[in-house]
Amino acid sequence: MSYTGQTPDTEPAGQWVKHAACRQEGIDPDTFHPDNNAQLIEEARAICRPCPVRRDCLIACMRQEGGKSSVSRWGVYAGLTPRQREQLYHRLRHSGRKP
Repeated sequence: MSYTGQTPDTEPAGQWVKHAACRQEGIDPDTFHPDNNAQLIEEARAICRPCPVRRDCLIACMRQEGGKSSVSRWGVYAGLTPRQREQLYHRLRHSGRKP
């Protein structure tokens, strides 16, 4: 018997990465590890801001980092610094939502 249903409109897990703004040609991956330099952090965040898969990036990052403290988190992901992601994790956790 063959499958006659519709093809899902979602991509396989992890395929969203291909569409990430940070993966475009000419973007240096080191941009997203700015070592507490405010100007460099803003450059990374500016790349993330219009990214079409920013939400997917944040979800993947939060799942990987879990409850780690900001000193155990690295880089700018989905436009958020390690400290911002730690704060978001705790806000979600305390609100009863899954981080």
